[in-house]
Amino acid sequence: MKNKDVEIRDTQWLASLAALAYPDVNPDQVAVSGGSYGGGESWLQAAAQAGSEYWSDFPGLPRLRLQVAVPKYPWTDLAYSLMPNGHPGGPSGAAPGEPYRGTDEYSSSQGEPDSLGVGNPIGVAKTSYIGGLYGLGTANGVFDEGSLSPQSNGPEPFTAWLGRVNAGEPYGGPGRVDDPMMAQVRTAFSAWHSAYYQPGWRIGRNAGREPAVLSISGWTDDLFPPVESFRMFTYLKSLDRDWPVAVMVGDVGHSRAQNPPTVWQAINQGAWTFLQANIAGGRPARTAVSSYPTWCEGTATAADAISAPSPAALANGRLIVEYKGEALLPATAGASDPDGPATDAVAGGNTASGPACRMSARLATPTGGGYTSLSRPLPAGQTFVGVGHVQARYAATPGAAGAVLIARVWDVSPDGTAVLVTRGVYRFDFNGYDAHSGIVQVPLYGNHWTFAAGHRIRLDLAQVDHPTYRAPNAAVTATLDLSATRLVLPVRQDAEITMQ
Repeated sequence: MKNKDVEIRDTQWLASLAALAYPDVNPDQVAVSGGSYGGGESWLQAAAQAGSEYWSDFPGLPRLRLQVAVPKYPWTDLAYSLMPNGHPGGPSGAAPGEPYRGTDEYSSSQGEPDSLGVGNPIGVAKTSYIGGLYGLGTANGVFDEGSLSPQSNGPEPFTAWLGRVNAGEPYGGPGRVDDPMMAQVRTAFSAWHSAYYQPGWRIGRNAGREPAVLSISGWTDDLFPPVESFRMFTYLKSLDRDWPVAVMVGDVGHSRAQNPPTVWQAINQGAWTFLQANIAGGRPARTAVSSYPTWCEGTATAADAISAPSPAALANGRLIVEYKGEALLPATAGASDPDGPATDAVAGGNTASGPACRMSARLATPTGGGYTSLSRPLPAGQTFVGVGHVQARYAATPGAAGAVLIARVWDVSPDGTAVLVTRGVYRFDFNGYDAHSGIVQVPLYGNHWTFAAGHRIRLDLAQVDHPTYRAPNAAVTATLDLSATRLVLPVRQDAEITMQ
């Protein structure tokens, strides 16, 4: 699972063997790229180079320096990507001495950087993806079951960890204390398997050693959404505003992505240009975040891309939809909603890539105890680009350990057809992370999507969105009393519009 002490060093050793076999290889001009599993590794390899003078340094083999990494649909926080908690990341907004409280929805994370993934609660497991990945792993390989192996964090019993995750909440007790096995998962997946928590970034900044990274993510990738690239872009720019890190986002990656060839052609050309500009160690004066729109019909091209100096700057305004709805969501709310299976990246079909966007399997009325509401028709088209969030005032029944709030956002045409635009999830943990009442903001995965004039925006809220997410254990899950529901979307248009 790409432990920094094992598989990451394996790749470095193999690269040095290749350099030994081919003397014409320039040891100071190495690049790494990979998709998905390889994307997570590409980020970890860049962190390894930032933290050391040489990227690969083995006795008797050529010493190598890594100049460029191009991760494609990667993870950078493995714990959060597999079990998102919906809590903000980035710099803490808490007073000195107070527990961590993240401030940036574009950096949502398992915890604070420069930590062992500590700061936010354990999230909600992505059931279908975790189950599918584990099944593939056991069919085609062998998971470590806790053997004594080279990693410095100790044994990694993956099957036992999976069993604990599947058992569900509560994952800890009062005072933000994880139970022992979940503490292992938090620490291992963060510090040993995730680029975001590596100390090498600060070491590299201080040493003037900043490998160039172009990270490619998918707006419609339900496994590793764009926040996996956005948080690293934001973090590295916070260390050095001139760090050569860039991001490209489109309808690419894991399912639900459609992976249009024209978008990939444009992205690959951009990646080649980035590599050429950085492979010799020269650094461009400025890097950016670029986005390609998601279309259900036709395909975007390079001409449709937009760029900005940061993920949030892709948008110029906001669209606020005041649903002002009220809902009482028990632990089982949404369990019988047919849109759960219909929109799942794995169970809903389209497990690699496909020809169409996901459609709603029901009418725009509440189903299965969940909340559904429609906006009024849009008076003019609005292009949503960025993350966005759902906000609500909440009160949770006392005595429970936690609760879950899932959100789905749909584009509803005048004929009633509803297309899934984005989704999100937030896990309440009342053992020191969340109050029993207040205002919650559920960050969305995001998209680059145009709502046409005359279309409505549908919002679904529930506690269960199965099989995408593991359903909460009802016996320890609070009922949520919601009010003042609203949707806040960053838009390309230079205005702030509020509607109902």
